Parts: sequence; structure tokens; C-alpha cells
Amino acid sequence: MQVESPYQKPWTIRQLLWFRFFLVFFSLYIFPFPLGHVPGLHILTQWYTRIWHAVVPWVGAQVLKLDEPITIFFSGSGDKTYDYVFLLIAFTCSLVAATLWTLLARQRRSHNHLLEVLRIYVRYYLGVMMLMYGMSKVFHLQMPSPSLLQLLQPLGDKSPMGLAWTYVGYSPAFSMFAGLSEVIGGMLLFFRRTTLLGALLVAIVMVNVMVMNFTFDIPVKLYATLLVLMAVFLIAPDTKRLLQVVLWNEATQPRRPYVFKLSRRWRIVALIVKIIFVGVIFGGDAYSSWRAVHTYGDRRPKPPLYGIFDVDRFVLRGDTLPPLTTDTKRWKQLILQSPDYVHVKLMNDSLVYYPSSWDEATHRLSIKGTQNGETVGMFTYKQSDTSELQLDGVLHKEGMVIHLRERDLQTFRLLNNRFRWIQEYPFNR
Repeated sequence: MQVESPYQKPWTIRQLLWFRFFLVFFSLYIFPFPLGHVPGLHILTQWYTRIWHAVVPWVGAQVLKLDEPITIFFSGSGDKTYDYVFLLIAFTCSLVAATLWTLLARQRRSHNHLLEVLRIYVRYYLGVMMLMYGMSKVFHLQMPSPSLLQLLQPLGDKSPMGLAWTYVGYSPAFSMFAGLSEVIGGMLLFFRRTTLLGALLVAIVMVNVMVMNFTFDIPVKLYATLLVLMAVFLIAPDTKRLLQVVLWNEATQPRRPYVFKLSRRWRIVALIVKIIFVGVIFGGDAYSSWRAVHTYGDRRPKPPLYGIFDVDRFVLRGDTLPPLTTDTKRWKQLILQSPDYVHVKLMNDSLVYYPSSWDEATHRLSIKGTQNGETVGMFTYKQSDTSELQLDGVLHKEGMVIHLRERDLQTFRLLNNRFRWIQEYPFNR
């Protein structure tokens, strides 16, 4: 059987331009990967980041004349002004570099070796990102189960992103399925023979993620789009063969992969480095996710009192306050989900957050201020039975006696409606 080899043919001008553009663009966008994963080299990563943190705001102020200076570099959002300006700089530099390169190097008709190096760089970066995001979903971390606060939040008050997070987070099984799809796709990218299969799987998964980001206003639109672009870049050399089989129902021929001319010793060294790198990335992501799920995920420690407590009677400085919806002093509900903080919902439905600590030996709850961390309240708690709770103490120098009743979480339809194989009628509320 004749094996197709694209590496023996000279490239067209268009192919040269496209390759040189993506070589510069992906290098600017992906670097300093993988230095951050190599012990001792993270300092170089910090230096490189500082350079861009100086260049991007300067371009925004001096070239683009933005109304506001760029000062936000880390916020959890991937769609900051910084990200758009950086992307514009990378695109412009890549376009200029590819054009000049093509004009000055007219005799060069191919970059087969460099193309394979770039493909390896892109597929390893994409694989690592898929493992990182996938593991967080497998362990139900990125989109966790709805919190007690979310159970009390009216649907109309949720943001589009919050709605998407609740949708995925409701089902650990669905989260694991989505995560495993990313993990498997990422692992396939680490091996040359399975690169096409991995890129196809990643493209399918990431297109879904990209569409969700755009339609639910999730601020990772740019990054998700670029990950899709990387997957398409890896698929591109096999596009014709895929169309012949899938669309035109024609026979095709295998594509001969590019092989580096290395001695047996260096091949063994490369294989060992690859095994160590993939093992460290996979094991590190799995272990960090396992630790995180026990630190702040679904399996994190719970406070001595856990749940949603409705206030039956609220006594402030000796006076019993009626449950008026305009009252900004009387508590409506106490939400206890973490040993490190408490949430108080007031009668006007506003929320107050307090850092806290528990002493189970003395049945004391310490309330701290959010500004300086000083103790601003101290309560003793007592449960007369499994549902009734009494708090007696001081908050902001005001004496309080609070009688509460624990709400049965199974009264929430979202929690008590379980999977059923047989349903005579749909249950849609």
C-alpha cells in the first residue's frame, strides 16, 4: 500500500504564511509552558509574565488610547481587557513576523522539522490543559454541588454563569462524564499515533465548552476559543483524509508521520522524559484534585452544626423583634456550611458574611470581623433535639438570644428528586 507523505512536497506560499503565523502566535500564547512545571524554573515564568504585565498596559495606554488603564491581571476571568490587548499584540506580531519572514526567505519552501516541533508543543500544552480542567470535573471541583446558599437563592436572581454552574454541579455523574472526556482526549494527545483521535475528541468537547461560555456569559470565551483553534490545528493535516472517508465515502491512504532522526540512545532518553512528564502531570493533577475535594470540595469538613436554620424567635437587647420584612437587624435564616464562616440572611433578604471558628468542647461559636479578623461576637449554642437550636451571646456589643429550627434539606425538590428508570409522566417543575 502506498503511504501518503506530505513532507516530501514543497509548500505553497499560503501554507508557508499560515505556518509561520501560527508558529509565532502559538509560541507567544503558550510560552512559558512547560517551564512552570519544571522545579526551579518557575522564576523564569515570573520574569516572562512581568514583561507582559508591563508591555500590555503600555500598549493599551499609548497605542490604543484606552479610557481606563489596565490594572487587573489576575481575577479568575479570562476575558479581561488585559487578555484582549494581549491577544491583539500576539496576533499583530504574528502577522507581521509571518509576512516579513516570507518576503525575506523566498528560497525556503518547507518547514517540516519545525512543523512537527510546533505540533508536539501544541499537543502537549493542549493535553496538559485538558488534564487540568478534566480532573477538576472528575473530582466535582470546577462546578461543585449547589451550596446551601444557592438552594435559597431565587432562580431569577442567578447569573447566567451561576445557572450553568448549578446545572453541571447538580449531577456529579455528569461532571465526571464531562471531565473524563477531557482527560481521555488530553491523554491521547501525548502519543503520536493517537494524536488525531485525541484532537477530534478535544475539539468536540471544547466546542461544547466554547458555546456554553458564549451563551451563558462565562468569562473564558477567549481561552476556550483558542483551545478549539489548537485542536483544529492538530486535525488540519488529516482533514482531506477525514473528508474522504466520512463525507465522500471514499478510500484513503495512511499518512506517514514525520520521524526525527535520533540515535537509539536519544530515543530512549526522550521516551523516559516523556513518561516522567506525563506521569507527573497526570499524577499531580489527580493528587491536587483529590486534596482539593477534601479541603473545599464536596468532601470538605463540615461545622459542628451544618444546615439551614430558620429563625423562630429573635431577642435583641431583651426585646423580641417581630418578623418584619423591612427589619435590617432581625435574622431570618442562619446558613452553616463551612467551619470557617457563617452566613446570616436578614429579614430584608440581604446576606451578611462572617468568618467564624468553633469550639466543640465549650459549645462556643466565635464571630470575626471581615476587615481585621478581630472577634466581634461570641455565642454559646445548644440543641434541644435534632431540629431545634438556640444561640445565646453578643454580636457587635448587642446581646442576642436566637431560637432557630433546622430545615430538612430534603424539602428542596432539587435534592429529593432522584433518578428513575420508569416515569409514566415527566416531572418538570
